[in-house]
Amino acid sequence: MNQVKNNDKLLTLVNAAVGFFFISVLSVKGGYNYAPILLMLIGLGHLIYYRFGKKLKWEMSADEKRLILIYIFYFSLFVISFLVHGGRSRELDNPLRIIFLLPLLLLFKQYPIRFNVLSHCIPIGAFVAGAIALYDRFILHSPMAFTPRIMHIQGGDISMSLGMFSLILTVYFALKTDKKLTALCLFATLFGMLGSFLSTARGGWIGIPFILVLILWTYRQAISRKFLILIGSVISLTIAIAVATPETKIQERINAAENEISAYIEHNDGSTSVGARFDMWKSALLMAREKPIFGWGMEGAGKEKQRQFEQGIISEYSAQFNHAHNQFLDDLSKRGILGLAALLAVLLIPLVFFLKHTGNPILEIKTIAVLGAIHCTSVIFYSISQGFFTHNSGNIFYFFLVVVFYGMLAQLKREHN
Repeated sequence: MNQVKNNDKLLTLVNAAVGFFFISVLSVKGGYNYAPILLMLIGLGHLIYYRFGKKLKWEMSADEKRLILIYIFYFSLFVISFLVHGGRSRELDNPLRIIFLLPLLLLFKQYPIRFNVLSHCIPIGAFVAGAIALYDRFILHSPMAFTPRIMHIQGGDISMSLGMFSLILTVYFALKTDKKLTALCLFATLFGMLGSFLSTARGGWIGIPFILVLILWTYRQAISRKFLILIGSVISLTIAIAVATPETKIQERINAAENEISAYIEHNDGSTSVGARFDMWKSALLMAREKPIFGWGMEGAGKEKQRQFEQGIISEYSAQFNHAHNQFLDDLSKRGILGLAALLAVLLIPLVFFLKHTGNPILEIKTIAVLGAIHCTSVIFYSISQGFFTHNSGNIFYFFLVVVFYGMLAQLKREHN
């Protein structure tokens, strides 16, 4: 009896922690850490007890083995880079946390996440993100929402993800004919997008058209054309109002981007936000050409960037950054082709796994699969103009949710077999 009660308590704790993650990720400083770290500790303790206390073997599916291998492969490239190039041991801190997420696969198998935890906490998280962004911009008069809780680009990208997740749940509840939750999730979608707009981080806006089309295309046979038009109209109207409102600075940021691109093309001006990115991308490609296999390492890349500035190849402004503002080029320059291959593996292999299940006729399985696919796709877009994984917030947000969606999908498949 006591064992059953303890199991129920742990199940409740695991589900509460997962739900809390979506609510806390942008609401408090370091909020993306609390729930994952708690679950890492529980997962590690559970793995030790399961393997050595109960002396049971972890029976892993082929998909679980594949995920574990790519996580280890990704981490190993940081270790290899550290051994080849030297540097500081703290360079391994962020990627090491990814390895500690792996025991959660077993934890979620024994203590599964309830679907309604995600379906309710995700839109709450999107509402919170939008409300905080409004508070930051219009009450505190901060030029960028989410600072200093989190770097504003990271905050804007995460807020956009919460908005897109809420859109998926809007469709889910519409198919369940729950009008109240459909409306609430649609409003949560708008709040999540609003949070991204108020962050002024333009990188998160690039993928909006593709992500929206991908979501609606996935459900095209399940939802009516009338509902599609309604969703599209509401989102388009919201974007139009946000762009037309001067306080959001969206139009100002778009105009600035156009001017900065022209300035770089015509005058090679690398002192602007966009110009510096172009300089950093050029810098990373030049580094990759010289050391294509293992790259330069973190410290080596910084020194080489400084040398490029001294030779007039890049601007002083762009030389100040410790990453390339493009995750793919950053990994290529620091860890070479092998590092880029590892990055592509942790992005594309989970994406393919989730895409394979988006056609499942069971609505809950389909919904989790679409959440996972959109999660991977969104981060790919964020990584084009931002070093998303160079920040702990990006590491935790991406890799933790991949494990969550993996675990939920596996559990739902077992329940319906």
